[in-house]
Amino acid sequence: MIPRGPGGGDGYIYFLISGLIPWLAVNEGIIRSTTSIVENSMMVRKLPFRSELLVVVPNATAMIFEMIAFAIFLVFLVVRGADLHGIWLLPAALVVQFALQLGIGLMLAATYVFFRDLTQMLGFVLSILFYLSPILYQATGRFGPLLEWNPMTPLLGLFRSAALSAALPEASSIVYLLAVTVGVLSGGLMVFRRAQPTLVDLI
Repeated sequence: MIPRGPGGGDGYIYFLISGLIPWLAVNEGIIRSTTSIVENSMMVRKLPFRSELLVVVPNATAMIFEMIAFAIFLVFLVVRGADLHGIWLLPAALVVQFALQLGIGLMLAATYVFFRDLTQMLGFVLSILFYLSPILYQATGRFGPLLEWNPMTPLLGLFRSAALSAALPEASSIVYLLAVTVGVLSGGLMVFRRAQPTLVDLI
């Protein structure tokens, strides 16, 4: 159920904003991560530093803008009389989001070096993922169990619990989100480090 807005008003606009802000950061971080190694090829060739940092930077930048947007949103909610007793969940949600999108970014950045057509496919995949995530709607009804397999579902649930005092996602959903995040981040680091010795030759 969509929580009612501050002051008892219709809460759909708050529901929508609290889902869009994290999604825009995920979308921006993943897209910019994908091309980060190729776009900074001179740095990779000439400077002695860990090239993973080139993937970290766009994700960190996206997170900074997200935190600014969320801060403005939270101030607005407080002005409207919202009770932010779930705000303590926000740092945890941000950390999980950063780890998840960083893992995806590392995989895609390494893959893009070998397959330059990846960006054309990525835009299409992200568009589909947007509509398969409970951003515009709730993860309920006949397709609710299917949407629970999307890690964005419990992640957005954490953000909405923090900002809108909505009910926490079920414990099993949170455990699933954490397991996926650890797996994706570990897999991203492994893929990137295995591809790292050949990156200089291909870019």
